[in-house]
Amino acid sequence: MPLPPLISAKALGAMPEFTLEHVGEKALNRALKTAGLPYGLLEAREGFIPKYALAEFIDQVSVELGERHIGLMWAPALTIADYGAWGGYVLNAPTLGAALERARQVMPYHSSVDRTHFRAQGDLIGYEYSFGLKGHRAYSNVAFSALGSVLSIFKTFLGSNWKPERIECDLPRTNQHEQVEAVFGCPIVWNARRLEIWFRKSVLTTTLKPLHVVPVTLQDIQRERCLAGGETFSNVVNSVLMQQVSGEGIDLDNAARMLGIGPRSLQRKLHTEGTSFRTLSNQVKANRATELLQEGSLSVKQVAAELGYETPQNFSRAFRKVTGMPPSSLAE
Repeated sequence: MPLPPLISAKALGAMPEFTLEHVGEKALNRALKTAGLPYGLLEAREGFIPKYALAEFIDQVSVELGERHIGLMWAPALTIADYGAWGGYVLNAPTLGAALERARQVMPYHSSVDRTHFRAQGDLIGYEYSFGLKGHRAYSNVAFSALGSVLSIFKTFLGSNWKPERIECDLPRTNQHEQVEAVFGCPIVWNARRLEIWFRKSVLTTTLKPLHVVPVTLQDIQRERCLAGGETFSNVVNSVLMQQVSGEGIDLDNAARMLGIGPRSLQRKLHTEGTSFRTLSNQVKANRATELLQEGSLSVKQVAAELGYETPQNFSRAFRKVTGMPPSSLAE
């Protein structure tokens, strides 16, 4: 059975801010809760989240706003410039063609399963974005969001008024097809095999002055994010717990919700890999405690409270069991 796909938390882009502005903080909180995402994630957006959780968030925002095609509303505001070192590396390429190639090459640092591909057709080039969770009910909004993000690469080099020759969309034609064409500024081919942006080959050589004074390198991306995905279900769950521990705290039900499975299924899958939710939780908490204690501004008692332990003694026992040393040794 394939592992649940992951995507960088930075893929949320401007979507939370859009939600806050249009439907308010309570609606944003409900959307995050539905997806199992911690509110604290919005500030740092570090690490990876399940793609299922991202799709659930988008779907719930659509419900809150009462707008079926929410992806069309925020697509023009989405940009990979919000994607940290990943976006900086892509947009600092010397030409548009090099930027699109960089995006293709470093996609595994952004998503464990999403991929991009080039396709030639005469003097036209197709740039495909393949999303790894097409079966989700929010896919149409995900697709429109993805188009907005990918088009931001083109518009960085070619200007905000540039339009593709056409977009091929792997969705059935919607009643709002005219609105879709208006948003993206080009003809839309529905019921296509792929989600693909078509453009003139000649624009690939368009150059751009670097956006950053300090160049962004592939090593910068590697330092900012580990490779997405992992090779085991335990690694996927670990990514979820790392999001939780710096937010509202580790919770089995929320972890399962983020992955789109039941709590018992999550525990069974971990058991087949020789571990447990408690074991992973204790390890993640110990790692987080080590970071907080070494940072030096919090006492052992404060760290224990931060991580949800009822008493400092309970925290100390759990920490020593994982690390072999008392937390006080790091607080000195």
